[in-house]
Amino acid sequence: MMKKLQIIILGLALATLASSRTFAEGKGLVVVAGATGRTGQLVVKHLKAEGYEVRAMVRSLEKGKRVLGEDSAMVRADVTEPSSLPPLLAGADFVISAIGSGRNKPNPEAVDYGGSVALIDAAKSAGIKKFIMVTSGGVTWWTHPVNWFGKDVLKWKHKAELYLRASGLTHVIVRPNGGLTDDPANANKIAFTQNDGFAMKISREDVAIVCVKSLAHKEADNKTFEIQNDADGLAAKDVDWTKTFSAMVVQSDNF
Repeated sequence: MMKKLQIIILGLALATLASSRTFAEGKGLVVVAGATGRTGQLVVKHLKAEGYEVRAMVRSLEKGKRVLGEDSAMVRADVTEPSSLPPLLAGADFVISAIGSGRNKPNPEAVDYGGSVALIDAAKSAGIKKFIMVTSGGVTWWTHPVNWFGKDVLKWKHKAELYLRASGLTHVIVRPNGGLTDDPANANKIAFTQNDGFAMKISREDVAIVCVKSLAHKEADNKTFEIQNDADGLAAKDVDWTKTFSAMVVQSDNF
């Protein structure tokens, strides 16, 4: 009797484990590039909250564990080292890229463009279903002050956008328009545009939420858009995502 009871308990435990695994895997495995950056960390947070399985790309496992926690799945890889990318993407369904060359040793040609190209190519080879890329507002301006002291960072981001669109991957390009802030989600109203106009501000957490929602909604597929604070907009929690993404066009005049 005791042995039968143990078998029943074991069976229930395995069923529970399988059920929880199915829930995590049901939405797919998302690789987050730039996961230890301030925006990337929030992308990881909101993906987990939405029930996705997450694999963080980190250049340092030590930093990754410190920033993301010991329980986060992570792989050491670097977009400037293309050979490190196939193991990172093995078995993954989606990619969200929040990479950037950084302020200390900025090299946008190698990271924002070259690194993005390497990641896109690796994603195609891995059969990634959807690729979300965070770039920036202002990338289409014929001149922009950020380029003057940022080694043409916006120009290189724009080239990465063009490469992603031409890649054939299902994608979404999210352009935070203006200065990134550390305001919490829903602290400001936000608006979605496709005119690459005058910059305002946008919180990193709102950017992260938009990336995750873009992943979940096919209405966002192959679209490029800006997001920024706007008193006439809506807090992220109040956005009708299907309606908002559906209202935008694939062939924007600001590619």
